[in-house]
Amino acid sequence: MKSLNDLLTNKEEKEERWIVENLIGMGELAILYASHGHHKTGIAIKLSCEVITGGVELGATQTGAVMYYCLDNTNETEMLCRVKAMIENAYPNHTEDIGQELLIAFRNDTNSNKLNLTKDYHSRETDYPQSSGVPDYNSPIHTDTSWIEAGSWDREDGVRLIIIDTLSKAMSGAGVNDDAAVRKIIDNCQDWIKGSGNYLSILLIHHSGKDVRKGMMGSQILANDLPTVLKIRKKKDGYELVREKHRSKYKGKSIPFKHREVLTEYKGKNHETVYVDIGKGLDALDSKIVSLFDTGLPKKEIIDNTHLLYIDNTPTRKSFDVVFNRRWKRLMDTGFIQEGQQGNKSEV
Repeated sequence: MKSLNDLLTNKEEKEERWIVENLIGMGELAILYASHGHHKTGIAIKLSCEVITGGVELGATQTGAVMYYCLDNTNETEMLCRVKAMIENAYPNHTEDIGQELLIAFRNDTNSNKLNLTKDYHSRETDYPQSSGVPDYNSPIHTDTSWIEAGSWDREDGVRLIIIDTLSKAMSGAGVNDDAAVRKIIDNCQDWIKGSGNYLSILLIHHSGKDVRKGMMGSQILANDLPTVLKIRKKKDGYELVREKHRSKYKGKSIPFKHREVLTEYKGKNHETVYVDIGKGLDALDSKIVSLFDTGLPKKEIIDNTHLLYIDNTPTRKSFDVVFNRRWKRLMDTGFIQEGQQGNKSEV
């Protein structure tokens, strides 16, 4: 215990540690919410793949396994197709890594870990009964353990991130407006993290209310007590992941993204599905190009206008054209500009 003077004169600041740099803190309980159809699960899958592969598209990540409780999506095929589409289109060189390190528990799978965050204990598979020395994988033995011990076991398994999709499906016998139940959930999750030695983080996926402007559904405790609140907001040209509440200078900053519709093969059939494609943040030049494009100007006039604004940053018009074309191609690749609109082509 420190005296008041010690606390007041202690100039050492706690070093911020991240699972995903400047987005999700290590040893932290965070929440992500959005309206229906705003790709909450898509972002959660993207986060999972980034943590497993050590990606940097959302911020440099700590590498490890991800435990994904898919409680809201009872269609197992749909979820697996979305994960497969993400791997095929964004992580083709990490198929084996993600296949081994993304651990998914489905709500309708009787053999999966049972999760009820309002209980005093965590129920998990610990063994399989055996007959003549052969394990019966269809009848796992579930053991009730403390949330602190669950965190210790998850750390032993190399888990760095736990995703619960969605929160409302992990609170049997209670609703999201029940303050006591919500406080119990927060306490249990914090014990879960504490048991890992603050090695892992937990991300809760949640819905917004009927009036999106009023924030997330249910008890205000969720917004007040959690250090990180992320939301997905629809834009004219896509979506953005917003740091609505954050303990960093990035509070209020957003990460743009698009959803891509693709076909993926699963069990011999083609399935229509989507995956999330993260766009890079736009600097002043990028933003100006996009805003001029949105007014309907053709590319030639856009480059003339932006050159006048940035004439002091490049020695010649020719060098500016090179810079501009690189930006233009990147904006096309990330979906901010669509080739063919307004007579625009990929070359000047």
